[in-house]
Amino acid sequence: MDKEKLELYTGYLICHSGFATATGLSAMLAGDIGHDQLTRYLSARTYTSKNLWGS
Repeated sequence: MDKEKLELYTGYLICHSGFATATGLSAMLAGDIGHDQLTRYLSARTYTSKNLWGS
């Protein structure tokens, strides 16, 4: 599930033209993943461009 969250977040960053937020992503997913789950996942470590873009 962690890789899935990272892929969802990366896709959200690509397609979203405004401010990207965990709340916005959760709303886009109709609440399937809560904004608090996303925030905890993203704050658990530091991500680099390599992590986000899969290089």
